[in-house]
Amino acid sequence: MSDHPNPFVLGKPIKEPEDFLGREREVRELFESVVNMQPVALVGEHRCGNTSLLYQMLHETVQARFLEPAERERLVFGFVNAQMAAESPGAFYRRIARACRRADRGAQVDFDAPIDAFWIEDYLEDLAGRDRRLVLLLDEFEVLAGFEASFWEWFRGLIIEYDLSTVAATRVELGEFRDEWGSGSPFFNMFRNIYVGSFTKAETEAFIDHATACTGFDYALVRDTILDLGGRFPYYLQVAASSCFDGAARDGGPAFGSGPHVAAAVHEFRARTEPHFDDIWPKLPSGEREALSWLAVGEVPDARDAVVVNLARPSLERRGYVVEGKIFSTAFADYVRRNIPRIELQPETGLVRVAKRPVELPPKEFALLRFLFEREGEVVTKDDIAGAVWPEYRLDSVGVTDAMIQKTISRLRKEVDVESESFQHIESVRGQGYRFRNASIYQVVEQERSEADALAGGTILAP
Repeated sequence: MSDHPNPFVLGKPIKEPEDFLGREREVRELFESVVNMQPVALVGEHRCGNTSLLYQMLHETVQARFLEPAERERLVFGFVNAQMAAESPGAFYRRIARACRRADRGAQVDFDAPIDAFWIEDYLEDLAGRDRRLVLLLDEFEVLAGFEASFWEWFRGLIIEYDLSTVAATRVELGEFRDEWGSGSPFFNMFRNIYVGSFTKAETEAFIDHATACTGFDYALVRDTILDLGGRFPYYLQVAASSCFDGAARDGGPAFGSGPHVAAAVHEFRARTEPHFDDIWPKLPSGEREALSWLAVGEVPDARDAVVVNLARPSLERRGYVVEGKIFSTAFADYVRRNIPRIELQPETGLVRVAKRPVELPPKEFALLRFLFEREGEVVTKDDIAGAVWPEYRLDSVGVTDAMIQKTISRLRKEVDVESESFQHIESVRGQGYRFRNASIYQVVEQERSEADALAGGTILAP
């Protein structure tokens, strides 16, 4: 058991420089932009470290590393969490005033006066008169997207007229901000994008070394497990390292790095990250979900889908979900597989895929599969199938024979079903008919793996 408390920060930003690892390039570029009065959009996924980067910019020790003394003296850094100001522009003005009150003890304005857009301009005039300049650090900037157009015109003018340095942490590029502007964002070509994605290899190794130094456990023993689970995504590296720490820190727990310890850490990681994956997946654009699906299955998309996948992959790589051509985490890859139905059918195009592999079905087999999809989970009779697949015989009660139905079902099974003793997509229900059950790719793979493990152990599965 370690004598150290769990040092890994989860669910909140890292505020202290001694706890903050990596991102040297990003921090340097942020301060360079501030000095050059270039507005910056710090673009990255939630939990990728955007907020932590903003907090680092507030610290005098960090500022001293990147700014000359005269620049430090001139600049006033104010931090605003836009989530706490999303109700209206008025709330945003008040948050700015509160941040400036904390940061600027020499201000000559009345902080107790009504705070509005004119007050903000008066404060900036006061700063300029003292040869000082505001650096506004805005977190979760995209939550302000609903503000009216007049506000954004004012804010853009504020940045230009008063040399206001703005660092806006956001999940989306500001060029995509407020699509209703038609030609683009009110900040088109105004903000420099600094992307926050995966750690570099060196930063990842430094994180593992740091984990050893601050816990007393030899994290080299679980290095492969941490990389397998967390990839190079900072937050998930923290979760993986924390799960390893908790699994070995309890009295009587397994030895650090042993098989039981690693298994417990993997289980803990998956339990902790599942809600985050649930949040991530629906927010991803459809093209990015499609690209991740192909990567999760390990198939090469056909020409029709390759265009979509190739367009999406640079964004996925930039944001950290794909590293060196693979999904960053095996746990996330499994999550993606759980969200991919093994059989996909597009009625309007006639496209059928099985585990992402295109399948060409003859008209009757396609009609049967389409009917089964529409009645998934229900028991359908042979008469139901006959009416749906052979409508041309609806006035001929003997036109569709059992042999025709059986042959069509058999051919469809060969194309879409699995070789499993305990699972089939098209299930025969004795004396009643058939029932169709789709499944995720993950479910089918796990079922086949369980059967293989059982057979290897000498266990015979019941049909």
